[in-house]
Amino acid sequence: MISLLKNEWIKLWTKKQPWIFVILIVVITVGISFLYQALESNMGSGNQSGDWQVGLEMEIESDQELMNSSDAEAWDRDMAEMRVEQNQAYLEAGVNPNAVTNISFLNDTFLMAASFITLFSVIVASTVVSSELNTGTIKQLLIRPFERWQFLLSKFIIVVLFSLILIVILFVTMLLMGTILFETASWGSAVLEWGAEGNFVAPGHELIFSKLGLYTLNMLVFVIISFCISTLFKSQALAVGVGIFTLFFTNISQPFGMLLENKAWYKFIILPHLSLPEYARQGTLIEGVTLPFSLMIIAVYCIILMTITTVYFQKKDIAY
Repeated sequence: MISLLKNEWIKLWTKKQPWIFVILIVVITVGISFLYQALESNMGSGNQSGDWQVGLEMEIESDQELMNSSDAEAWDRDMAEMRVEQNQAYLEAGVNPNAVTNISFLNDTFLMAASFITLFSVIVASTVVSSELNTGTIKQLLIRPFERWQFLLSKFIIVVLFSLILIVILFVTMLLMGTILFETASWGSAVLEWGAEGNFVAPGHELIFSKLGLYTLNMLVFVIISFCISTLFKSQALAVGVGIFTLFFTNISQPFGMLLENKAWYKFIILPHLSLPEYARQGTLIEGVTLPFSLMIIAVYCIILMTITTVYFQKKDIAY
C-alpha cells in the first residue's frame, strides 16, 4: 500500500495542475490581504487605541436615551438595545471593534479564501480516477498485485493530502500577510465575530481553529462527492460540475432552507448540512439541528456513497 501511495504522490506532482493551484492559493491570499487592508482604510477602521472606550461609552449613552424615548419607533429601540449589548460586550472584553490585528484578519478572511481550496480540491478529485479511465492507463495499475479497492483508496488519500497541504499553505500565508500588514496580537486575544443573532466577542484561537476544523471536514465531503461521481460515471466534467454546483448551491440555499426547515424530511438530506463552518458562529443551522446531528447525516451519506463506489469499481470491466 505504501508503494501505491508513493506512486500516486509522484504522479500527482509531475503534473502542472497541482503546482498552478499552489501558486494561485498564494496569489489569492496576498490579493485578499491587500484588498482587506484597502477596505479597512476606506471605512476608517484602524487601531485607534487611544479613545475607543470613550467613543463606545458615548454610543451607549446615546442609544440608552433612544431606548427611553417615547418618540422612537419600536424597531429603532430594539436596534438601540442590541447596539448597547454589543458595545458593553466590547468594553467588558477589552476589544476595540475598530482595530485590525493579524488574528482578527485571519478570522475574518480565512473561510472566504478557503473556498478556492474546495474548488481546486474538487477539480483534482474529479480527475485523479477519471483521467486514467479515459486514457486506459489504469489497466497498467490493475495488473499489479493489489486489490482494486487499494488503488481507489490510495488515490483518495493522495487527494486528501493535497487538500490539506493547500490548507496549510493558505493558513501560513494568511497569518504571515496579516502580521506584515496589521498589528500582531496573541492567539488568545478576543476578536469580534459576526453571528446569526448579532455580533459577539470570543477568543481568537477558539474561533479560528473551530472554523479551520469544520472547514476541513466540509471540504472533505465535497472531495468525496466529486471523487465518487468521477469513478462511477467516468466523467471528469460531470464530477467537477456536480461538485461545483453543490458547493455554490450550498452557499445560496439558506433562503430555501428557511422555507423548508419546518418539513420533517428536510433535515435528513445532506444539502442543509454542508455549511459546517457556520457552527463556529451559531449553535444550529436549521431549527433543532446541531453539529453532532449534521456530522451523523454527512457520515451516513459519505459511507453509502463510498461503499457504492468501491463495490462498483471492484466489479467494473476496465478492458477498454
